[in-house]
Amino acid sequence: MENNGHPNGDLRNPHVRHEPGDVDAPYLSKFALSLSALVLVFMVGLWGLFEFLKNRAMEMGRPESPSAMVNVQKQPPEPRLQAHGAQDMRALRAAEEQRLHAYAWIDPDKGIVQIPVERAMDLVVEGGLPVTPAPPAGKTK
Repeated sequence: MENNGHPNGDLRNPHVRHEPGDVDAPYLSKFALSLSALVLVFMVGLWGLFEFLKNRAMEMGRPESPSAMVNVQKQPPEPRLQAHGAQDMRALRAAEEQRLHAYAWIDPDKGIVQIPVERAMDLVVEGGLPVTPAPPAGKTK
């Protein structure tokens, strides 16, 4: 064994000691259980107090607080969140698809008709795009 520079080779200091028991586990467990029981007693007591006060207020004929009354018919102001966003999106897409592939009158008096998009593309291919005359080169706005 090496003495590490100490004359008698002992590395322990006789004046330094440690505490034999750092934590008293049974005492700590009893404290935690009693604290839990005390919290439970207070919670039951507060629940009983609130029930007593609620019943007393009802006996006196006072209405409940407006914040305690829940009105399911009342809607929040616009804009509201969608309840079923994916379902709403599917319905919107289905309505758009139906409109893209249907004939409908836009304005019967002027003869404006909505036609399916495939038919409109065929008409453009057959007749070509309308050409607008180019403005005169000398005029600028």
